[in-house]
Amino acid sequence: MLKETYKANTKNLPKGSMIIEVTRVKRHPLSPSWKLLKEYKEGRITWEDYVRRFKNEMDNDLCRNVMKEIKEMSKNIDLYLVCYEKTYPCHRFLLIDMINQME
Repeated sequence: MLKETYKANTKNLPKGSMIIEVTRVKRHPLSPSWKLLKEYKEGRITWEDYVRRFKNEMDNDLCRNVMKEIKEMSKNIDLYLVCYEKTYPCHRFLLIDMINQME
């Protein structure tokens, strides 16, 4: 099952869980660009702008393939997308929706 959590909470996950750190620091392909992240963190764009632009950044073959792999893996194990934000808003929530909507 596909789930999410924040980095500081990964020690509390059930044994056998898999984590994928979808952070910019780890240079994961499903992380937002530095530019997008910075503009949002500095308050220069709204969350709605961030969502639109993030989805646009994810609209490529590499990201779609990674999302498909994650969806497939999550059928057999508890798989957690991990980032730094403790609560919503965070791109990992967007990713879960995007991955769950994939065919």
